[in-house]
Amino acid sequence: MEITRLALFSEFVGQLHPLLIHFPIGILLMAIALQFFQIFSKKDFNSSISILVLIGSIFAGLSCLAGWLLASTGDYNDEIVFFHRWSGIATFFLALTSYFWIRYRPFLFGVLLILIVLTGHYGSILTYGEGYFLKPKIDSTVIISAKNRRSLQIEKVQGETKAYFYPYEDQVVPILKSKCYSCHSIQKMKGGLRLDSEFFIRKGGKHGRIMMSGNALKSHLYTYLILPEDDDLHMPPIGKRQLTRMEIQLIEQWISTGAPFGEVEQKMVLASNDLTSSAIDLPNSDLILVEKQMDIAPLSPTDNLVLDKLKDAKISIVYSGSKNQWVSLNFINVKSDFNALLAQSKSIKTHVTELKLNNSDQMDFSELRDFSNLRILNLGHTNLKDDDVDNFQGLDQLEQLNLYGTKITDVGLMKLAECQHLKVLYLWDTKVSESGINELKKKRPKLKIESGQFTFKLADTISPKRLVSNK
Repeated sequence: MEITRLALFSEFVGQLHPLLIHFPIGILLMAIALQFFQIFSKKDFNSSISILVLIGSIFAGLSCLAGWLLASTGDYNDEIVFFHRWSGIATFFLALTSYFWIRYRPFLFGVLLILIVLTGHYGSILTYGEGYFLKPKIDSTVIISAKNRRSLQIEKVQGETKAYFYPYEDQVVPILKSKCYSCHSIQKMKGGLRLDSEFFIRKGGKHGRIMMSGNALKSHLYTYLILPEDDDLHMPPIGKRQLTRMEIQLIEQWISTGAPFGEVEQKMVLASNDLTSSAIDLPNSDLILVEKQMDIAPLSPTDNLVLDKLKDAKISIVYSGSKNQWVSLNFINVKSDFNALLAQSKSIKTHVTELKLNNSDQMDFSELRDFSNLRILNLGHTNLKDDDVDNFQGLDQLEQLNLYGTKITDVGLMKLAECQHLKVLYLWDTKVSESGINELKKKRPKLKIESGQFTFKLADTISPKRLVSNK
């Protein structure tokens, strides 16, 4: 029991390190500035400088103690911690020495300034990752377009065109680098978790595995992203740069399609000889659903009250639009009263543009009819059958529909031809046939249909094989 209390106390003191560290830095820098001002002004500030140095030294010592305890959690890179720790301790002793050794204080302060900068440098690496100040601050999504991807390769074999691409390297890694590496990489391993290589992603962290290939809803790498921001498990934590909706969607898609770390092969038919045409775009890689500009009343106090009740029921809510008048509702954390909560959501139906209703086996699909502004609908692994598709006819704005893991057949598939605004349709692991898909493509040639017909080759994350186009 005493050991547990001591561990908790040590953890608490360790967490004070970020709070304590900035005060002595400011105080010591003020003392250094005053020392050099004294040299040029020929005035005596030694007493004031000594007071500043003494205060700075005391708090520097406390910061070193707290930092030592924080590093003992094992969440940080040992090599970087070593340099940060001992440069900090050297800063403490040098500051304390300058308090007593006034005669050589100008020289000592010069060395002290270098140590402060060096210690801060290693501290920034531990906190934000290597090269933080040199990192571009633009979203990683700017490099997702297939037309600009260096690794996409085209091969023609016996009249059949295949595309080879690398979704992990070209889609997932840029997102992880931008939003996750600062806490989960070789420099810093919060929760014992690293996300900077295939080996460590598969290994997981202190609390076990974070990913189940083929099932995003059972993968913490995805589910923690869509928790409410005020949830303790939400990632990235409050204060860190959050993933965009498109980035979360790419993570979900990558996991759902088997989480391939290497080369992915897709058979395709080119509409022309232009290899830069949209025909070679990765599945959904260029999908950016921009909400149309529509005249709509802002959310009223009554609407916000409804949203608060939905939040209390563990429904994740994301706001969008110029005035946050559009909402996305995610029911992934709802364990009961599914249909009742969906019916309750109808009171704000005109503001709802996205519904994620995965994993419900008792869903009443008639509740969907009134969501007239709905753009994205995810019904993966629900009890959907062919007759339930009739409820989609009134969804005139629907652009993306996910039906993976449902029992829909060719009969229900043909009904979707009437959804005129539908742009993307997911049909992984359903009862539809290839002939049914081909028939729908004849009626809706511009509709993108993702049926999961990919072949995943053995991953080679050390040196991925690059196929050269056969000309």
